[in-house]
Amino acid sequence: MRSLLGGGARFLVTGLVVLPLSLGLHLVAVRAGLDVHASRVLSYVVGTVLVTVLHRRWTFAAPGVRGATLWVAALYATTFVVVVVSHGLAISLLPAVVAAPWVVGTAWLVSQGLAATVNFLVLRGLVFR
Repeated sequence: MRSLLGGGARFLVTGLVVLPLSLGLHLVAVRAGLDVHASRVLSYVVGTVLVTVLHRRWTFAAPGVRGATLWVAALYATTFVVVVVSHGLAISLLPAVVAAPWVVGTAWLVSQGLAATVNFLVLRGLVFR
């Protein structure tokens, strides 16, 4: 349990380091006129590349895992679907409960929270055991 808590804490810190960059990129891209969904995909890809490097080296202290490439590819494909679907649903549903200026950021946060949960559970349980 102790290593689970330590890994969880490092995972959270890593996410908090990348969060402003990923969210900032998303918001700037939307303001610049990029479609909100395309912007979310862009911020997901950039954020995923950054956290993958940080997770492998710091969060899970794994220099490389044989056979992990397929697991990671499957994980990020699954996470991509979680991000796109949850972001789309949030963009559609949030205007009924969240003030207009906050919809885009809140939708990003909802989709990112779900993706981070899936990532941690799979990385911890299957990839970087």
